[in-house]
Order: sequence, then C-alpha cells, then structure tokens
Amino acid sequence: MAKFHFLLFSCLALSLGIAPAALAQQDTTLYHLRTVEVFGKPAEVFASGSRVTTLDSTFLRTYTAGSIADALQSRTPVFLKTNGPSGIAIPAFRGTSPTHTAVLWNGLNISQPALGQNDMSLLPLNSIGSIAVQHGAAGATYGSGAIGGAILLNSPTQLEPGFGADVLQEVGSFGRYFSSASARYSGRKVSVGLGGYYLAAENDFSFRDYGRIGGPTRQQDQAQVAQHGFTQDVSWQLSDNTRLALHGWYTHADREVPPSLGAANTNAEQVDRNLRLMTELNHSSNWGETSVKAAVFNDYLLFTDNNNHSTTDINTYQVQAEQTYTYARRWSLRGGLNLQHFEADVQGYGRQVKEDRASAFLLFRYDPSKRLDLSLNLRQAFVKGYNPAPAPTLGANWLMLQHDQHQLNLKGNVSGSYRVTTLNERFWQPGGNPDIKPEQGWSYETGLRHRYTLGTLQLESELYVYRMLVDNWIQWMPVTSSYWSPRNLQKVRSQGIELSSRASTTLGDWQLAATGAYTYTASEQVKAYEGNQELNSQLAHVPLHKAQLGADLTFRTWTLLGNLTHTGLRYTDNSNASSLPGYTLLSLALHKKITLGQYQFIASVRSDNVTDRAYTVLENMPMPPRSLAVGLRFVIP
Repeated sequence: MAKFHFLLFSCLALSLGIAPAALAQQDTTLYHLRTVEVFGKPAEVFASGSRVTTLDSTFLRTYTAGSIADALQSRTPVFLKTNGPSGIAIPAFRGTSPTHTAVLWNGLNISQPALGQNDMSLLPLNSIGSIAVQHGAAGATYGSGAIGGAILLNSPTQLEPGFGADVLQEVGSFGRYFSSASARYSGRKVSVGLGGYYLAAENDFSFRDYGRIGGPTRQQDQAQVAQHGFTQDVSWQLSDNTRLALHGWYTHADREVPPSLGAANTNAEQVDRNLRLMTELNHSSNWGETSVKAAVFNDYLLFTDNNNHSTTDINTYQVQAEQTYTYARRWSLRGGLNLQHFEADVQGYGRQVKEDRASAFLLFRYDPSKRLDLSLNLRQAFVKGYNPAPAPTLGANWLMLQHDQHQLNLKGNVSGSYRVTTLNERFWQPGGNPDIKPEQGWSYETGLRHRYTLGTLQLESELYVYRMLVDNWIQWMPVTSSYWSPRNLQKVRSQGIELSSRASTTLGDWQLAATGAYTYTASEQVKAYEGNQELNSQLAHVPLHKAQLGADLTFRTWTLLGNLTHTGLRYTDNSNASSLPGYTLLSLALHKKITLGQYQFIASVRSDNVTDRAYTVLENMPMPPRSLAVGLRFVIP
C-alpha cells in the first residue's frame, strides 16, 4: 500500500508541477478517437438498451446559480429527498434508496464511503460542464452503488480559443445572495479554466407550524446556510496523441439543521468540506485509447448540537486504468481496473478504519448491422469479507422501423448490480453491524424510442417498462430508543413505467423546446427473513406517481423558461399507516441578453413555487413558499 500511495502522489505532484508552465488545451483535431466518436455519446457507448438522458446545456447555463439538485428536480423524473432549504438533497432512482445511486465525476465514483451517497445541494451547477443520467442498474459499467441509476458529472471543457470570463451576481428572497466568477484560456496546446462561487441564505421564511396547538404562523430561524468553493481544470497536449489533465474541485458548506415540527430546537449545525483532486493521462495509438486516472478525495463532516460533537474525516485514494480498442467501426472492447483505498477517521467508529477495494471490468460493444447494436459488460469487485457476485449486463438496441421522417427503436437489457456496505453500516458504534451483507440486484427493462423529424421540428419520445429485484436490501431499524442498526431485508421488488418526450422547433426568430416525463413506481418488500410484516406495501418516501413538464421559449434576445413538477403521495413508513399529500410546483424564469460590442450582459428574474404552495418533502419539514430572485451576468465570450 505504501507503493500505491507513492505512485498516486507522484502522478498528482507531476501534474501540479507542470501546471504553471504549460497548462493545456484539448485539441480534438489531434486525436484519432475511434471509440466515442464512432458510437455516439460517451455515456451511451456501452449502454445499449439502457435509458440515458443528458441535461440540456442551455438549461445548465441558465441556472448556474442553482445546484445539481435543482437541475435534477426540474428536468428529470428522479425523486430527491430533502429535509428543508438548508438540508440535504439526495436522489433516488426507480423506487430505490439514495445509497443505490452512483455519482461519478470525470469517470470516478465520488460517493462518500461513510454514507454511500452524495448531497446534490452541495454541488453547484457552475462547477459542472455536463450532466448525464443513466436510469436503472449499471453495476457492470459504474461499479458499487449503481443499483437504481447513475449520475455522470463532467468538468467543463475549454473548446473556444482565446480568453473568456463570466461573472454573476444574484439576489433573492429570504436573504439569499449568490456570486460566481470564472475565467478560461485556451491556446494551441494549453487550456486553463478557473471558477469560484459564494452562496449565503438566511432562509427566514414564514410557515404554519402544525406541530403547535392551533398551527400558528412563525418564521424559520434555524436554516441559515453559507457555501463557497472553486474549481480548476488544466489540460496540456503533450503530443498529437497524448493529453494530460488536472481537475480540482473544492466545496465548503456551513449550515444550520432545522428541527422538525413539534421537536425541540437543539441548535444543530453541520459543516461539510470536500476536496477532490484528479489527474488523467489519455493516449491514442494503434492499440486504441489508453486512459489512466489517479485521484485523492477528502470528505470532512462535522455535526454538532446541544448534546453531540461528531466528526467524519475520510481520505479516498483512487486509481483507474482502462484500455479501449475499436475495430473497423463494428465492435469496441474496453477493459480496466479500479483500485480504491479508504482511510477513515470517524469519531463514531472509536478507531481508525482502513479498507482496500478493487474491481475489474470488461465492456464490449458490437454492431452487427446498421440497425442493431449490442453490449455485453461484466464487472467483478473484490472487498475483503464482502465480495459481491459478478455484475453482468446484456443490452440491445434495434432500429425496427425507419420510414420517411419516422424512426422507431426497440431497446432492452438485463443487468446485474451490487452495493458494498458503507463504513457506517459496519463500524458505527453503537449500531454498526459487522455481519451485514452486500446488496445484490437484478434489473430487467424494455422500451421504445420514437423520433420524428420534419424541417426544424424534432420530436423524440421514450417509453420504458422495468422490473428490479434487490436481495439483502439494507435498512436501518430501531434497536432501542437510543440507537438504530442496519439490517438486511430479504428481497425488495421495484417495478414501473417511465414515459418521456421532448420537442423542439424554430420558427423565424422564435425557438421553442418542451419536455415532459411521467413515472409510475411500485416499490415493495416481497420477502422477509423473519415473519411477514410490511410485505407487499409501498416503501416509505417512494412516490407512486411523479410528473414533470418543462418549456423553453426564446425570441431574439429574450428567453422564458418554465418548469412544472408534480410529486404524488408518499407513505412515511413501510406499513403505509400514514402518508404525506402530493404537491405540484411551478417555477418561471425570464432572461434578457444585452450585447455591447464583444461583451454580453444577461439580466434575469426567477420565481420558484410561483403558486405559493405549502408542502413538505419529508414529514414535518416545511419547505419555502414563493420566492423571487434577480440576477445580472457579465460575459466575455
């Protein structure tokens, strides 16, 4: 392990040392990429038969003052569990739990080892270049945790030559202030991107406190939040076929944790600090594409209240090497190895914990004809005492009909997935369960994709039906009144329907894009180790129905964006004895672009929860009423 650390830090030191002298640009004209460019989007290369969606770049640029949680909530059917404006926001796919969602940054998993999940409210959109979402099991491709789905984040790429800059200031309701600034430079061989942001919010909105007699109106006084962070992306074209890059991402959040209605205020606060450093080397040769990535992640969390002072400090060292070879535009083969080492200094464990994990993967894509593409993927993970079974995936995409402006594809896949137990689930004291078993999942899905093109009108619709079985599903259960412990449920079944559609057209000076999505999700425990309690009942906090509508309308220098989301009833426990009502939220945003020579100013006004709906996502945790924000952005293109 000492050699492993030395090699990893050597790679990082090398890239840091060369950064001031030669910061690089990714010149795609110098590459002979025969994998991604042959088969399409990187997220879809080895995902035949799977549903993969990419968030619209225009929407991401428009909502740079928001978080990834805001983008997922507005433009995907993914359900986010959040306990208030200053609380966490964690995504859950297809009736699974947040620990069943893998989050990758530039191809490496950044889920926190202690919790096995990521708080999307701490990840600002201005730090991200692109977001792709894979629905359903993807364990063979993305490793541990990708049982319900995966969120793929990539750093911004510097494609335009020369210098550019961007400054944004936004002021909003409830004491919200957001500032960000970024700059980039691209030359023939060198590319540099730097960015930073600051967010502060009082969140002092008024709400009805139904935890008190008579439900009086009072002001939230325990939800302040302050965040800041920065990103660095550096690239150097070493030769025509070789590129070296360094990515850095730091986020810091200090926030108050509001008590639930009816509970005493314990003055709870939480500090999250995350540092991610990654260096990657890409080389193209007659043998294909070689990629080597080395990273160091530090995740720090401090939770305090009147009775607790708990710290979590975990270092993750990660190396991934992979080789991709494509032959005659017919098939592509990628093999690789991922190594992880955790060093956890967690007060709740009572001792320092170290752990090594490894996984080997083989991804195969074959196009026997222009109408059919197939993928066969396999991954095997290795963790001492917790080795999961192999995770295979077999998928197919068949162009079954192509006539005039219509194109109809039939898709489907069978996927295995797994989740290695988190450090908290095994080592937390009291309550940690050293005998907890890793989760194993199988997913079956099939769907249709229809595309229609007529002039500037483009319409794309998808319909998917899926069924998922997860063995040894882990759930924390109360042992005594003072602590909980994780237990393996024998089997959970999630099945449902996903329907989505997107249309876009241009009519003179008008540009219109509209999206719609609906999901029906039935997630139930179907077998138990002991007794038959709570069988065949909808799992807690899983909405049976969720729908989303979005529209973007542009006329010359004006842009109007609207998002309408509906989240159905959710049960608050697995016995389905009590529930939370569904809610519908509307948000609107208006932008005006002003050009002065080569410079641009973008004025904006945005309103969330326009109808002033009183609602809660989780029980007894009020959410903000209608809010308003105005912003001004200065752009040097």
